[in-house]
Amino acid sequence: MPRVGTDVPPPVTTDRRPPPVFAPHHLVHRPETPEAFLLGSTAPVRQSFAFSCELPARHPLFSDSAAPYHDLLLPVESLREAALFVAQRYFRVPPKRHAVFASGTARITAVPPWRIADAGRSQVGLNLDVTPTDVVNGVPRGLECRASVSIDGAPCGEAGARLVFLMPGVYMNHRAAGRRESELTAGTSPGAPGGDAPAPVRVGRRSARNVLIRLSPGRDTGEVPGGNADAEEHPGLTFAVDTGAAAGVLPGQAGQVPPALLMEASRQTALFAAGELYGFRPGPALLTGWEAVFRGFAEPDLPLFCTVAPVGTDSRPARDAAGRAVAGLQLSFTQGRRVVAEISASVLQHI
Repeated sequence: MPRVGTDVPPPVTTDRRPPPVFAPHHLVHRPETPEAFLLGSTAPVRQSFAFSCELPARHPLFSDSAAPYHDLLLPVESLREAALFVAQRYFRVPPKRHAVFASGTARITAVPPWRIADAGRSQVGLNLDVTPTDVVNGVPRGLECRASVSIDGAPCGEAGARLVFLMPGVYMNHRAAGRRESELTAGTSPGAPGGDAPAPVRVGRRSARNVLIRLSPGRDTGEVPGGNADAEEHPGLTFAVDTGAAAGVLPGQAGQVPPALLMEASRQTALFAAGELYGFRPGPALLTGWEAVFRGFAEPDLPLFCTVAPVGTDSRPARDAAGRAVAGLQLSFTQGRRVVAEISASVLQHI
């Protein structure tokens, strides 16, 4: 028996930061036991939820698509936001703990539903399973989330995320240690944020204000953190991430780099690289696969770079079952020599 739905409004804010990605959304708990239905909380075991929301039509960034498709990363952000609410409301995770987005995945399983409708707005739905991990005294220190994705009722994708909840002291210690490492090794990473911004269409946007990556002259060396044995034959591209520009279009807490920044910067980098390395036309190119592991905290006042290289040694893109070209890419975000995130992405030349 499903639990009464919970309307979750966007947080009230008095500052000038951008609005949340989503409008008010609806979350329904589907408890498997009568106790969970009556008590309104859950035992620390896997629970199921249904999430639905209108896809954003007026967000300054996510409504600015150069291609007529919804963004693959929107379900990841919706899953993350739903999981944060579930953690406190149903699993009793204390609000003082810092929620850390440790990993995320997204995949398109059917392309047509992702096409933006000519008239009217579209609804995204998630059938969401949330499994608590590392439970201490009945309270989880992490959540594993998996969801099937539908748009206007048509199944079309999958998404997943792993969240970890850190005590304030542990969180600050991790950030301080990572910052020291980045500052000590920044001198070994030549180049500084800046350079020219790519044309918006090459990163899947229409407005220049939404381009968050900058070309980094002299850094197209193929040196990918962790090594790249095929660097000479298949050189990588390196971009500086403009965290200042991101602050104008992405919501987030002051003094932190929000997960949505690395998500969007990776999407822009992957689309640009598919055109540069494989000759994809930017308009009909579509991000269809994304898998990220976040290895540390990015600091908003330190230079942040993203390096992208092809997966494998073949200079030609792969082909999907329909014969369309698919570019497989590996991305690394770094501050100094410290790796902040590692991401695999797939870009489809749809038309």
